[in-house]
Amino acid sequence: MNRIRIAVIDDDSLIRLGICSSVDWGQHGYEVVGEADNGQTGWEMLQRAQPDIVFLDISMPVMDGIEVLKLMQQTGVRTKAVILSCHDDFHLVKEAMKNGAYDYLRKSEINSDNLLCVLDEIWRSLQERDLAGEQAAQGNWENYSNRYASLKRLVTGRGSEGGHAGQDTRWLSIRERELYCVTFAVAGYQQVIQRYDEGYPFTLEHGVVNLSKEVLRQRTTEVELFVLKENQYVLLLSGMERREELFSLLEQMASVLKNYLNVEVLFGVGGAVQSFSALPGAFRQAVYSRKLHYFRPQERIIQETRPPENTLNDPVLQPLTEGVKGAAEQKNYPQLFAGLNKILQWLHRHEGRNLEVDGIQEFLQETVRLVLVQEGRPAEQSLRKLQGCGSLEETEEFFAGLQKEVQADGSGRNHYLIRAATEYIRQNLSRGDISLGEIADYLMISKSYLCRLFQKKLGVSVQHYIHNIRIEKAKEYLNDFHLKIYEIAELTGFNSSTHFNIVFKKIMNCTPVEYRNGLKH
Repeated sequence: MNRIRIAVIDDDSLIRLGICSSVDWGQHGYEVVGEADNGQTGWEMLQRAQPDIVFLDISMPVMDGIEVLKLMQQTGVRTKAVILSCHDDFHLVKEAMKNGAYDYLRKSEINSDNLLCVLDEIWRSLQERDLAGEQAAQGNWENYSNRYASLKRLVTGRGSEGGHAGQDTRWLSIRERELYCVTFAVAGYQQVIQRYDEGYPFTLEHGVVNLSKEVLRQRTTEVELFVLKENQYVLLLSGMERREELFSLLEQMASVLKNYLNVEVLFGVGGAVQSFSALPGAFRQAVYSRKLHYFRPQERIIQETRPPENTLNDPVLQPLTEGVKGAAEQKNYPQLFAGLNKILQWLHRHEGRNLEVDGIQEFLQETVRLVLVQEGRPAEQSLRKLQGCGSLEETEEFFAGLQKEVQADGSGRNHYLIRAATEYIRQNLSRGDISLGEIADYLMISKSYLCRLFQKKLGVSVQHYIHNIRIEKAKEYLNDFHLKIYEIAELTGFNSSTHFNIVFKKIMNCTPVEYRNGLKH
């Protein structure tokens, strides 16, 4: 790659002069190829000069920076844009990140070091882009993946067979010495993203990444940061000889993200390793450590290198979980919620241990699903609410609310027409043609009154109730491994295996085959 071509678009002549004169650009491998004092002339200059990087002011006359970014995206201009902003422009910076800006600089912090730091990072990305293009043209793309795929392979350990590992690390900034893997996430994520363009996570994600990089590059050059999936950020660092140094850096990151984005982040840290091949193990430790915030929300950074315990088999906890399952099956809700309260209190007392987070949460979700399905109520919304609980305290609040709902619905279920209707449905469940009119005729009431009665007393439609009861019966049949899926569909009154699969997955979040496979294990 030859010299990197840069341009400056800003209506403030002092800012343009400061950028153009603060660095001996040629000495560092850069070349200034254009300037403009408003968005319109700037856009024309970009099309004419085609720079690799542009420093772009947000607020300008004639055409602002956001409009320029939109034009760049619409026309496929590949110039990397670095936004120039004031301290009070952050709402505009978020909009710029949404429209493809690569990074941003506050005008008050423009100096030679900061300019070169941002440009060097972009230069590396351009080098990787060109290398990827070369290898793709030569038909060797699979051997030379981009940085994201390389990092993903390093931490997950998947897809690194056949000699890829050496090539994966070729362009990375980290080294095989005192390697740390850190994962972090935004606490209360579902609530937070509502503040960012009605739940669109792109802007928040860019803000977290760019602010974090700004903090990191002030302290170290041996660092890689990427987004593995929604709200799961992975940070790799090397050369950190003291654990305290790493924790201090993470605290600084958390403070900056709180100040500028008003978000709390929670970190999980794996143990230090000395080779890239050991990173998957460190990554698993980091992921598990971050999950432990569910029990320890007061801790911002957790490092747990021990494997999780088999908590559900604890001699004290196991009888409690079995008791809750039995109470749910018998619809003994006072006993069920009393048992759940004992379980949650036990978890509180032992929150400092390396508890089995996934297993405990799966048990709680299955309990909720069992209760609501037996009540003939949709479970999806309640399960999403439970899954959104970020701590044990929030889980306790959820179950307190669920207990009130179930107890309030108890009077409705005892209504004589509801009892008669549900019993009739259970007796005729294997028939696929149970109709609303048939049930209404049996009860000697109108169809409209039957619908209103189910909605008022049970909170669901008649059809939804029938589907839930069918699926509950199907789960019993799935325990008999001699029965085929299509036979179970017929036994529970579905007119086809396809319909059975669709309804089962909607209610249980898995297919009948996946559910049965889970029983085998």
